[in-house]
Amino acid sequence: MSASNLVAFAKMHIDGGVGPDGKQVLSAESVAAMQEQQVKLPELGLMGDSWGLGWELFNWEGGPVIGHDGGTIGQTAFLRVIPGQKAAVAVLTNGGDALGLYRELISPVINRLTGVVVPELPAPANDVHAIDASRYVGTYSSQVADSHVTQDAEGRIWIEQKMKGIFAGLAPEQPRVELVHWKGDTLIPRKARHGMHTPHAFVGNDGDGNALYLHTGRADRRVSA
Repeated sequence: MSASNLVAFAKMHIDGGVGPDGKQVLSAESVAAMQEQQVKLPELGLMGDSWGLGWELFNWEGGPVIGHDGGTIGQTAFLRVIPGQKAAVAVLTNGGDALGLYRELISPVINRLTGVVVPELPAPANDVHAIDASRYVGTYSSQVADSHVTQDAEGRIWIEQKMKGIFAGLAPEQPRVELVHWKGDTLIPRKARHGMHTPHAFVGNDGDGNALYLHTGRADRRVSA
């Protein structure tokens, strides 16, 4: 769809489920339920603080904010909606530095329109120090990839992904990436990939003190120690 059509979709949610022709597309109760927290998330950068029903929920200063992003080969989409101020911003791209555009366009536009402060994206601290990563080391699996987390003799933490199924043919061989501590049980790449230091949150417990899931927006389950 076009960006203007995406904003029209957002407006229907802002207007309590009423479409542009005045017809009730969704009940007001359904619209409200979709914007209520259903699942709490670890800090994942662009992914929001929690999920409603279909919506990502962002607990930003001046919010609340709801939204949803999407990405596939060569395409990226961003949607942010501030229902309380009847404002929405949609950006669709088919190339270039999509996250750079997010920083330079979406963040200041939202702030100028609504006063909402869009937080900075995650970045490693200047004084990153080595940590014991034994709780995180292991292999985590999804239908998309197997992710192998290791820690070398120097204390450096690495993640290497092996793509699976159709994704193995679509994506080039993935180089291993060094992870560093960010906060709590979350690591981020030392060097940005595609403009983003994507948080890698290790959550849960497998019964032996190891993380049960590696969460990067998709929660991949531990399959080996």
